[in-house]
This record gives sequence, structure tokens and C-alpha cells, in this order.
Amino acid sequence: MLAEDRYYEFVREERFFCTILAHLLMQDGSNMKSFLDFVGEKIDGRSTVQAVDARDAEIYLEFSFLRDRWDALGKNNEAKRALIMALLARVPELKSHGIPEFPESLPDFNAFFIGPKGLRITHDIASPGLWSVATLAEQFGEQPELFRGYCKFKWSFNIKPDIVIIVRGSRPLSIEAKLESGEGQYPSSTGERAIFDRLFGSKQGHVGQIELQQFMFSVLLDEPCDSLFLTRNPGTGAHVAWQEVFQKLDVATSIGFVRKLIEGNSHLRPARA
Repeated sequence: MLAEDRYYEFVREERFFCTILAHLLMQDGSNMKSFLDFVGEKIDGRSTVQAVDARDAEIYLEFSFLRDRWDALGKNNEAKRALIMALLARVPELKSHGIPEFPESLPDFNAFFIGPKGLRITHDIASPGLWSVATLAEQFGEQPELFRGYCKFKWSFNIKPDIVIIVRGSRPLSIEAKLESGEGQYPSSTGERAIFDRLFGSKQGHVGQIELQQFMFSVLLDEPCDSLFLTRNPGTGAHVAWQEVFQKLDVATSIGFVRKLIEGNSHLRPARA
């Protein structure tokens, strides 16, 4: 079947297309400049990304900054507590309501955010990515916007923007890549959505992927970002089609497979209305 059915003609894995895009941008040539120029035009002049040599840029697939920053702290609970407090102090919703005194002991600190299961974690401060939405609702549900701020903080330790390009002196560019699906929403589980519906009203208060990414960059990392949404069909502003992007890039130094993929893949063509 592999000889008869060429997979590059119908593969539809978003992460695979992100890999191809990153491959083309990492080449030493004009692709990075062409891409950033194109993005700057699409973002309607709001982008501060400058056209630079690719050697001056950093390109990350599945950018898991806070998750990996946390892991780099190892068993240093003092540093972990300090990081949590420093980042919480940046959240506008928490500033307006005040940050409470959290328990000093490790198990009680963990239980405050995770619930009874946190009492079992006795030697380490658990990552905020493990905090429980249900427990946060118990602690802060009487102040829904405050609760929502803590949830965005928690989710920021789990999110992985598909591609992030960092150019020193310019805003980071955060790229969310889709083919057939639309923008994701938080919370994602049925039980957690029910909590949000109870506190905010039906289907209200949810957080979109782009909003959460901008929160992580602008608020927690203190680095406002530009956002690009890659999808199958052309759109307006920062919503662009894969085909538009690939047409701007030079594939001459890549193996022939890359050109075949870009020209022959059915999912890179705009979907029929």
C-alpha cells in the first residue's frame, strides 16, 4: 500500500505540518525573512517582529516554557514556591482581590490547590499544572473572575503553542496550527465545563487557546506576543492558510519529498464551502 498510496498526498497530522514549516524556517537562507515579512503584513502592522537572518532566531515546536522551567528547578521547593508567588503577583485578577496566605507545610500547600490528593505529596511542591479546577472552585468560586485567573495560571503550565519564534528585541511570535478543527477552548473536560457553566452561565467564561497563550506571554512571562493562526482556508488578519505560508518559502535545499508534500497534499488546498 505504501508504494501505491503516497501518504504525503493525504496525511493530515497538524504536528507534521508544523515540523515541515519549522524545517523550512531553520534553513540558512531567505525563508525566515520572507516568513516574518509576510506575518508582519498579515498582522496589519501591529507586529514588532523584524526581518532578521535565520541565525538570529530561535524556533521551538510545542513551546512548553513554564512546564520545563518548573522541571529545571528540580527538588528546590523554596525556588518553586518563590516562582509561584512571583508569577501569581502578575495576574491582574489576583492583584485586584489580593493573594491569600497559603499554607506553609508542603502537603497542606499542595492540598490547597489540588484537594485531598495533594496531602499525599509530602516532599515536593506539585506543579501548578496539576492544580484541580474543582478545588480552585471550592477555594475561589465565590469570586468567579478570581477563580478564572487561577485557572488560566494553572493551564499556562500545561499549554504548548505549536510553534514559537523568538527574535531578541522583538515580540515572540506564537503560532497555533490547525487543519480541520477550530480554536480550542479551556476547560476541555465535561466536569470542568460544568463548573464554569455554574459560575459564569452556560458556555460562558471559557478561555480560548489564543487568549491563554497571550496571557502566558504577556502576563506571566512579561513578554507580549504576536499571534498567528494557521488553518486550511485563507482568512483575514492573523488567520492565514498553510498554502499561503508555504508558497512564500523556498524548498530548493530540501529533499524532493517536501515539494511533493506541499504541492500534492489534499489538505493544504482550501476546503470546499
